[in-house]
Amino acid sequence: MSEGGTMKKLVYLMILAVFFGTQILAINVGFKLSLYRVLFLTISFIFLTLVINNDERVRFYPNKISNQYTLFYCWWVVSSLLSVIWVENIGGWIRANLFITIGILSIIYIQLFIKEKKDLMSVFKIIALGTNIHILLGLTELITGRYQWASQHFMTKYRPGSNGFFSRIPISIYPNENDYATMLLMGSFFILLLFKLSDKLYKKAFLLLSWLLAIFLMNQTSSRANVLALLMGLGVMFMAYIAPIISRRFVQVVTGITGGAVIALLIGMPAMRSKVSALLYLFSPEKEFAGTSNEIRINLLRNGLTFVRETFGFGVGAGNVEYWMANKAAYQTGGMTNMHNWWMEIITAYGLITFILYLFVYFGMILKSYHYYRYSNDYFVRQVSLINLGYLVAFTMSSISSATNIVNEWQWLVFGIMLAFYSYCERISVRNQLSIPKDNYNFTFLGGNHG
Repeated sequence: MSEGGTMKKLVYLMILAVFFGTQILAINVGFKLSLYRVLFLTISFIFLTLVINNDERVRFYPNKISNQYTLFYCWWVVSSLLSVIWVENIGGWIRANLFITIGILSIIYIQLFIKEKKDLMSVFKIIALGTNIHILLGLTELITGRYQWASQHFMTKYRPGSNGFFSRIPISIYPNENDYATMLLMGSFFILLLFKLSDKLYKKAFLLLSWLLAIFLMNQTSSRANVLALLMGLGVMFMAYIAPIISRRFVQVVTGITGGAVIALLIGMPAMRSKVSALLYLFSPEKEFAGTSNEIRINLLRNGLTFVRETFGFGVGAGNVEYWMANKAAYQTGGMTNMHNWWMEIITAYGLITFILYLFVYFGMILKSYHYYRYSNDYFVRQVSLINLGYLVAFTMSSISSATNIVNEWQWLVFGIMLAFYSYCERISVRNQLSIPKDNYNFTFLGGNHG
């Protein structure tokens, strides 16, 4: 077997292994050495030998837009490492950089060795398999009330053994229900993709059941951000689907009706005005801190913006948000130190430059997905692009559910798979299998076009 074939199979195994976390098939060597990390180290060793031998399979072509997105991730890890110059907590810096470096190198490996349609299909099936493993674990928890990997804090807080099937909260191997729901959200989009790509009725039936169970379990977690994120993702997919028949007049009418309805509700419903007033009151600096969840999240955001200002836009450095929140917070957070907001975590820890570049890349990926969906003649490309579009929009909301996404190892791999898909699109575009005109949807990060 060639080294390229070996690397591809190792990448497949690495993607599956990330769903096992540090609980399943992991060994304790002073720290949790998970199967994912073992496979990552194995791939890294082989990759290093390929680089030393100047193997053409690991050559980087920066003129491609997908590779330019990868260059941003390389910038991210370099700037994160350089933040050691001003960080105040070295332990937090080391931990954050381990996750970022492993995650970004995993992105590069996926992009280099997952190249063809059959490779991408294999990866999508692996994600669906990993998601279904956690669906089964979640259902088992609901049925039995037994939580093999739950913390004592979770068991004390929710007392699942004393509750019934529909009142229990599933978490599988994850530390809490929000992290579990965030994974289910991601998996639900790839299960939906396989449903759309499958041509066998029995496969469609199984995938539909899996998708419905994922949504059911997500709802059981009561993770509001992820439920809303699902609606946002499916909504934008529907809008993209009907976009060709939407006229400017239609947009104006819908906008007018929606705006009028909101104004009418505010005028005619005191309860609605009361909720808006209560929301605005949360931002009042004079109000007394009561320790509610919404107050804590808002104060976390306030502190984050204060830290960015105090560090002149450079951020507090990788892994140092918790340290600053615990020791230098201007607003009370009830002992909460994690930012609980992916976007604010990036700007607070890594600074304005990295945050702005991340926004360019992220929304560039959204536009690129819509572009391929709208103009590709390839059914596979269109369906994957539509799912990518939906998930990217959903993640903007889903990402604020977990305390931090830096340590969610699967999320780095998912974005690597998206970049591998864009690279695939660029290659088949060169082969004249796509018909994509240059128009207002073109978006570049460092120059060039979609290809």
